[in-house]
Amino acid sequence: MKLLWLCNMVPGKVKEAVSGGSTGGGLWVDSVLEGLLGREDLNIRILCPGDGGEGRVSERCSYAFFSEGLPYVYLTELETQFRGELDTFQPDVIHVWGTEYGHTLAMVNAAEKAGRLDSLVVSIQGLCSVYAGHYAEGVPESVQRGSTFRDVVRRDNIVKQREKFVLRGLLEEKALQKARHIIGRTDWDLACVRRINPEAKYHFCNETLRQPFYQGTWRYDSCRKHRIFASSCAYPVKGFHYLLEAFGQIVKTYPDATLAVPGKSFLTASKLRRTNYQKYLADLAEQYGVEDKIEFLGSLSGEEMKQAFLDANVFVLPSTIENSPNSLGEAMLLGVPCVAADVGGVTTMMRHRLEGEVYPSTAPYMLAFYVENIFAQGEAAEAMGAAARAHAGVTHDPEKNLADLLEIYERLAKNSAEG
Repeated sequence: MKLLWLCNMVPGKVKEAVSGGSTGGGLWVDSVLEGLLGREDLNIRILCPGDGGEGRVSERCSYAFFSEGLPYVYLTELETQFRGELDTFQPDVIHVWGTEYGHTLAMVNAAEKAGRLDSLVVSIQGLCSVYAGHYAEGVPESVQRGSTFRDVVRRDNIVKQREKFVLRGLLEEKALQKARHIIGRTDWDLACVRRINPEAKYHFCNETLRQPFYQGTWRYDSCRKHRIFASSCAYPVKGFHYLLEAFGQIVKTYPDATLAVPGKSFLTASKLRRTNYQKYLADLAEQYGVEDKIEFLGSLSGEEMKQAFLDANVFVLPSTIENSPNSLGEAMLLGVPCVAADVGGVTTMMRHRLEGEVYPSTAPYMLAFYVENIFAQGEAAEAMGAAARAHAGVTHDPEKNLADLLEIYERLAKNSAEG
């Protein structure tokens, strides 16, 4: 079987082939690729954004780069390039990973013109068309419309960012409306797919996560007591503004509580470089008197991220919208006690009270309540973590997920052969 992948990011295996050495980590999709590379009946070609030409990962796996441009702008030259790939490689199956970029529509259009839509499948990751409506929930209108020096120069405040999500969503919906086969894994993405394209065939397939998270188990005795870990504060969808409000309440009950998050500090960011959202977060931290209780961890490798989970007393997902957040899956695989906003596909992944705590996304006081409950449980929180670990072990089972994906590929290849 000849399999063509279109990726949003460069897989670790491709990076290693380009650099000639280890990159120190990869994407979750690398776990899938690892399983496929072991099969002698597959010939794989990977298309990914970046500068460069072509090359090989292995004897049966090649790659090529394409120039992306802005994610919300459609490039006809990409459609032409992809049509050339289809004509030259002649894939039995075309797998498009994600819908958030204009290149997805370019590949769908190329496949349509080549008469290959029956052998193309699109995997849902996030959905910009839906995320746009939740982009800045809980952020005051004045903050959304305000701008720092950096925002003015780049014309990129929160309102502009949301507008770009809307534009990306328009391209995304066009692609999904044409697609005949779509892969998803949550009630949320199924509902979205049925709304956008009720005629598409929906294929269920769970995700396999990064390899490091399948080893190691959270233990209360080993964690840093009253430490909260969140995976991102990068932009409003991640809901860090809600977490800061909750944290301001938590420290009244647990004055020794700390909050850790990857990335650079928004507290010390240059006034010339920070976004208005970063300024807003800094203002909130000052308002709640928690500036000295936040630890910024910088850029983390997979192993470092794993250790950050294990160090925490609780993992918090305060997002305004998600599909099946990998960070929640990774925390659950490790057995870390979790508190997550009830958004998107979260409740498909984790059962409230049994495997973690789920709270209304716009109610930071409930987030604080559940975090404090977990702190109070002490070692007893390991039971909930163990239940989460068991559920995640099924959801993110590498062998089962690879078998399900291969079954989808075989059905699509059959469509290609019959076409």
